Formats: sequence, structure tokens, C-alpha cells
Amino acid sequence: MEIKKVGIIGTGTMGLGVAQVIATAGIDVVAVKATPGSLDRARNTLVTGLAKLVERGKMDEGTKNSIVDRVTFSASEQDVAPCDLVIESVIEDITTKKALFQRLEQIVAKECILATNTSTLSVTEMMAVCTERVRVAGLHFFNPVPVMRLIEVIHAFETSSKTVTALMEFSRKVGKDPVLVQDTTGFIVNRLLTPYMLEAVRLLEHGTGTIDAIDHALMTGASMPMGPFSLADYIGLDVVLAMSNNIYQDVRQQYCSAPHTLIRLVQLGYLGRKTNKGFYDYSKKPAIPNPQLRHPVA
Repeated sequence: MEIKKVGIIGTGTMGLGVAQVIATAGIDVVAVKATPGSLDRARNTLVTGLAKLVERGKMDEGTKNSIVDRVTFSASEQDVAPCDLVIESVIEDITTKKALFQRLEQIVAKECILATNTSTLSVTEMMAVCTERVRVAGLHFFNPVPVMRLIEVIHAFETSSKTVTALMEFSRKVGKDPVLVQDTTGFIVNRLLTPYMLEAVRLLEHGTGTIDAIDHALMTGASMPMGPFSLADYIGLDVVLAMSNNIYQDVRQQYCSAPHTLIRLVQLGYLGRKTNKGFYDYSKKPAIPNPQLRHPVA
């Protein structure tokens, strides 16, 4: 099937990024705001981001305007009715996502593909509440969506080959490089990256190395583009904690459990870059390791 119009539920960072790459590929988008608030704010966020690309010479004004024109913002889920594909990008909560899928089944056509952008939750569990299960799959984009080429296409328990083929072709059409993944908690990337970040926190707690030493070691010794602490701050420590909890619930292995320091930072509201403090303090220029995480001196 050819996907000519896409609905996106959720206009946060991920939702807007997905809308941008799809519209850039010449496909019309209906972006539905999933939480209360101004539609103008969501639209302005998209326009402002594109305007910065124009300023840097990475996009011309005409391209920017055509992308904006292809995205229709809405506050009503009913407006995704004519779409060939609907991608949910709402809060990472299984109950919320399952309820959304049940509503969407009453809105869209029988042939419309329903996809989730979840990073760790079970696509099969979402599929289970649907009547037309063969058209449900995962379509996991990575942040920042306009930059990251990978998409994990998730084949859940009853996803049809037709649905998988359509999503693989769609992914390539919007300029991404898809990999097909079976529905396992964390899929490929987060299943590997989450324990990596958690183990770095444990090394910090054991006094093996400092935040900046561990980051520097992985970047220079293992050619990682970002160290584990910088990566965790970039993703958001609340998201890392949620991924850890979800994977641990599945595998019940200690290496996937959340370390004390990560839990405490989230409890205090230190979530990384988005709150200006996490493992690093971003209020300083350049950012410095969070001084509260130094071992106390007797």
C-alpha cells in the first residue's frame, strides 16, 4: 500500500520531529496535540526549528514553507480519519497508549496502519486491545528525528507481512534506514544502550571513575560519539529510568535494574539537559560534572 497521508498523535519533541521528516518527504501530515495547550505553540516550535536551518544555510525558504504547509495541526483525534498511517507519540505509559489505540480503531479506516513510537513498551500488549491486529506495529524513531537515520520497525505477534513491508518502504521514502525487529522490550538499541548507561552509573557509585573520566574513556577508547553520562542527560534521566524499569520487569536481571543515583536524580527533578542539570550541570558554560555527585571528603 502507498502511504499518502500520515497522522501523528502527540506534538512534543519526538512528534514534531517525525512530522518534519515526513513532510520533508512530500507527504501530508495531520499532527494532533495530545495534551491541553495552544496549537499555535506547537506550530511555532516547528517553524522556529526550520527557520534556524534556513539561517544556517541548510535549507532554503521555499523548502521551509512547503514543509510547514504540509503539516496540519489539530486538537481532535477525529482529524486523522483519512490517514493511511497513524503514529502515536504520546506519554510512555502503556495504559494511555492502549486506550488511544482503542479510540483510533473507531476513527480510521480498516486498512490504516496503527504504529507506536514507543522505545521500550510491548507493541504486542497494545495490539491485544485492537480488533484489526494485523495492522498494528512499532515504528521507533530516534531523537533528534531529523538527524538520526535509524528506524526500528517492530514486528509484533500478529503484525502482517503486508504491514511490515509497507512500513519498511515508508521508512526509506522518508529518508530513514529501517531495521526489522521482533517485539522484545527495548528492541535492539535501547536493550543494549540502557544497561550500558546503568553500568556507567554503578562504576561512578563504586568510585571506579568520575563522570567526566568515564565519558572521556568511552569516547576516546571505544569511539563512542557521546559518553554514557552525556547520553543519559541527552535522552532524559526520567526516560532512562523508565526504560530501565521496563526492561528489568521483562528480564529480571540485576544488570538492568536502576542504580540508586539515577533514581535519586529523577526524584529531585534533575532530568538532564531539559532541566539544565543531571549528571552534568548545564547552567555552566561549558557544562561541568554535577558537583553534588562528587564523593564527600571526610
